[in-house]
Amino acid sequence: MNNVVSLRRTPRVPEPERVSAMVVAGSGGAATTTTVYGLATALRLGTGKDVSAVDATSDGGNLLARAGFGAVDPARSIRQLESRMALTSAGVVVVGSGNAQASDPAIVDELLAARHSARVHDVGTALRSPRLAPLIRSGAALVVVAPARSEPLSRMRDALTWVMSTYGAQVLGGTTVVVSHQMPDAPVDLGPIRDALSPRIAGFVEVPFDAALAQPGVIDHRRLATSTIDAWTDVLDVLGGLFSRPEQPAEASEELA
Repeated sequence: MNNVVSLRRTPRVPEPERVSAMVVAGSGGAATTTTVYGLATALRLGTGKDVSAVDATSDGGNLLARAGFGAVDPARSIRQLESRMALTSAGVVVVGSGNAQASDPAIVDELLAARHSARVHDVGTALRSPRLAPLIRSGAALVVVAPARSEPLSRMRDALTWVMSTYGAQVLGGTTVVVSHQMPDAPVDLGPIRDALSPRIAGFVEVPFDAALAQPGVIDHRRLATSTIDAWTDVLDVLGGLFSRPEQPAEASEELA
């Protein structure tokens, strides 16, 4: 197998170590785990910087099982987390889910930030969980993922409305929506959804169908289509803009069309 993945371009992220993002499901079956894997992989491949993918799901997700390839070098290990750390095929540090205080997303984020690592957290469907509030308030960007199907996209709208009502419209202005294509042909027209959301959010990106992501077992980045990694890179471009500029007051409406 070829160990080199060709990228058409690198992500526009001037300061990768500043990136802290939460990937949350706008509905069930939204592919948050593969999106976290993908964003972390594209950032690692594109910049060569330290990147961590964190399983912050409340019920114990499978990020470590899907992404872990080998042991973490002691220089990149963190004592409080080392029993649940592994490396992916691209060299991303994966932190599996755990219990007690060490699993608090904000604490894990601080530990990794102290190592100058970018952080991408998989929070699954737990957007409304109080344990995530400190991480959101600390400035972590939101990436809301939904599959390209009508009913999940409708539920994603409810999640975005809740974000606005709970944290203010300025949080929505720092939110990226990712639509995951889980079938070769899209069953819905995403044009109207993109047009309605784009003025209110930071970015809207579609990730194309990739059969390699649907396979069971550990994901190897060398099996992924270049178009898939490019789509994740598009998301990183949005995040790079959020973490390279001062916060701006939002003018978004409190209602979503």
